Amino acid sequence: MLKKLISSVLLLILVAALTACTPSSAPDAGLDNSEGNTLWSSEHYDADKMKGLSLNLYGVTDKVRPILDIFEQDTGIRVEHLTMKNGEILQRLENEYEAGVSIADLWFTGGADTFINAAEKGLLTGYQTPAAEVLDADMKDPDGFWHGTSLTLVNWVVNTALIEEKGLKMPEEWNDLLQDGLKDEVSMSNPASSGTAYNVITSVLQTKGEDNGWIYLEELIEQVPFFTARGSDPKNLVVNGEAIVGINASNGDFEVEKEYEHIKIVYPSDGTGWWPQPVAIVKGTQKLDAAKVFVDWLISKRGMQVVAEKRYAAVARGDIEIPEGIVDIKNIELFPADFKAGAQNRESILAEWARRVDK
Repeated sequence: MLKKLISSVLLLILVAALTACTPSSAPDAGLDNSEGNTLWSSEHYDADKMKGLSLNLYGVTDKVRPILDIFEQDTGIRVEHLTMKNGEILQRLENEYEAGVSIADLWFTGGADTFINAAEKGLLTGYQTPAAEVLDADMKDPDGFWHGTSLTLVNWVVNTALIEEKGLKMPEEWNDLLQDGLKDEVSMSNPASSGTAYNVITSVLQTKGEDNGWIYLEELIEQVPFFTARGSDPKNLVVNGEAIVGINASNGDFEVEKEYEHIKIVYPSDGTGWWPQPVAIVKGTQKLDAAKVFVDWLISKRGMQVVAEKRYAAVARGDIEIPEGIVDIKNIELFPADFKAGAQNRESILAEWARRVDK
């Protein structure tokens, strides 16, 4: 009997010791219980107070839903989202700010230039998440108004059957789009309505310089029979054999190449345009700490791995395991990007583009 009592006491002591050494659910840390036990942290996280809390988010795609669901599993914080176009989000935020009504807490996905416009209009709250220390400078706003998550990458969709039939050189760099055989065979969207096309223009101007850039763009204009309304149109025209090369953008996947035997995705060897899909905190949110937790989680290694897998996309962090079938951005040449200049000069650039198109 005495031996059993001693054993029971020793067991209780051992349990108490193990409990004292085990990390608790501290308010500044969360642990993913999936394989790998990837740690994320936020000094603003309070599991007890935030469990069951709900945040509102605006974005340009409903494909973020799986990411938001995993965030809820990790934190207990629910995120409701509403999908709109970039311009609609910006206008809505302006209207809400002027009316003194705070509906959205977060903005996740969209073009970086629109986020820059929103920051300049005072519609966003700056927050320097510690998780962003690993991001390159051009993947985040210096004042913390936005942080890049997944990337949109400009590429070409090429109809290899038509290239072979016409005996043309497979395009590898931007000057290859100017070859005689591609006259009226290059498809490009309208930069006034397509972020992809506008990014191409600004990237060329920033890379080649103002004068040489416009010289190149004038020659490119001559290769395009008409400019489509949507960024996805060039890809569809090439797939259907109505164009040979389409200037396209994707998350870095090769899905269209896998789906169609006559299609090849090309990343120009001399560089290509790109932009991050940012996340930002909306000014006026009444749930600032929870919004900061979302940004901390999303930009962490845990969050960014979820983004890579669930959006099936290249991401801004370089320490993420890349899903199979996604391009490694370390293996392609990205144009230098000045998103702020592109946003500030948008009207004048589009006016100059329209003038040269109408020549």
